[in-house]
Formats: sequence, C-alpha cells, structure tokens
Amino acid sequence: MDMGWLKNITSPKPMFKAACGCHKGIRRENNEDNFLFGGRFLPIEDQDIPNVWTLEGQTEGGFFAVFDGMGGGDYGEVASNTAASVAREFFDNAENVHPYDITLSLEKLCRKMNEAVFRNGYNLGSYQMGTTVVSLFFHKEYVWLCNLGDSRGYILDRGQMAQISKDHNDEANMKVNGITGRKPHLTQYLGIDPEEISIEPYIISGKFTKGTRFLLCSDGLTDMVSENAIKDILNNESYDLQECVSKLIDAAISGGGKDNITIMVIDIE
Repeated sequence: MDMGWLKNITSPKPMFKAACGCHKGIRRENNEDNFLFGGRFLPIEDQDIPNVWTLEGQTEGGFFAVFDGMGGGDYGEVASNTAASVAREFFDNAENVHPYDITLSLEKLCRKMNEAVFRNGYNLGSYQMGTTVVSLFFHKEYVWLCNLGDSRGYILDRGQMAQISKDHNDEANMKVNGITGRKPHLTQYLGIDPEEISIEPYIISGKFTKGTRFLLCSDGLTDMVSENAIKDILNNESYDLQECVSKLIDAAISGGGKDNITIMVIDIE
C-alpha cells in the first residue's frame, strides 16, 4: 500500500541509525514504560536508561517498539515488560515472520502479546493491567507501522512532520457528548480479555527513502510538548540523534514531566 508519505528507496541495502531514551519523569514513582530496541528492553525494576542508547545497522528485519504500561502500582511495569519480552522472543524466531504477509505476522504478534499481558494480569488479580504499543518493522524497501492505544508514531520528511499512528481512544465521543475534564479513555490496548473483545491493531505500510526520520514515543512526550515544538527539535540539524532524544526528554520534563517518557528516533541513512 502506497501511503503517499513514503517514497521509493534509492539503495538496495538501506541502513538506519537510531537512538532511544527512557525517563520516569518527575511526578511518577514508578517507570511503567518499556521498549524494544535492538533486542534490548528494561527489566521490571524501576529504572531509566542512564544515557541515551544508540544503534545502527541494516533496516532489514529491524523491529522497534515503545510500550506504555498502565494499571497502577507495579502492574504497568509488568504489562510493558511482558509485551517487550514476548516481542523479542517472537522476532528471535525467523519462522514467525511471513516474508510475503508482514501484516499477518504483526497481527499474530499483537495477539501473542495481548494474551500474555492479559494472562499475567489475571494471575496477579488485576483486571486493569495493560499496555499500549507503537512499533515499526522494516522488510526490504518497506516499513510497517503497528499500534494499539495512544502511544504515537510520526514521520518527518523534508521538514514536515505527520502522525502515522492511530489514537485508540474515546476522544471523538467526548467531543460529541460535550465531556470535558478528563483524558480520553483507551479503547484498544494490550491486555484485553481475548474472550470478551477482539484487539484490532492499526497497521499501515509503505516504501521509505533515504533521509526519512521516524519518531516513536509514549504520551509522556506528546501530553507535555506540542507537535510544533517536537517538530522543531527533530528538524534542528545541530543536534545529533542522541542530543535530539535528550532535548525531547528535557522538553517533556520542562512541560511538567507528569508521566513516564520514552522516545525513539530512527533515521534512514
């Protein structure tokens, strides 16, 4: 599917450079965010990345994901950690990825993550434990975005930034009914009882080109920093990738730092 915001690539072996940062913010006692970055993710223990991590290599088979846990106490950490662990195990086995139907493979991954998060929540006696996910998977000259919840994915192309993920929440219903004073509730996430509700991940794909920049982030960034301010930081050519992620984290903290903050920036070289 040609989404318009992606174009033909110029190299048969595209490369990427990426950076990832995770910070618990200044209001929360626990860090319930997690990620999958080069096969690495955070243990359940409350901790941030002490420095911004970087990674580079061929895009082929690359999977990047941000998870924003919810449920209170330690359960959000368990949810996001569970999803990250399942995703790593999934991609460690090449047979799980169908080379001619990546969408089907990502749907399968989402079901596996959802069932694992729900099962762990059930075992802990929690019916509110869950996590969002926003991810990118690269195969040949294509990239797939897959998300559930309100963690977001953006593309930056020739200075213009656009959201390419879908917010799964009841914001539209709130506007129709004049509901104010609360944050929109999630309508899709990982950890839903699979016997009660079917998860419906939002998945799109398209070709990409050299010079494209992608951003994956939890709402600890987007709730604290405007999209215009995010775009300005991403467009600042004086920042390398590590500085770019650090500046975004600093902006989220300066904006209030009310939530955990996870940010991933991926450049197509």
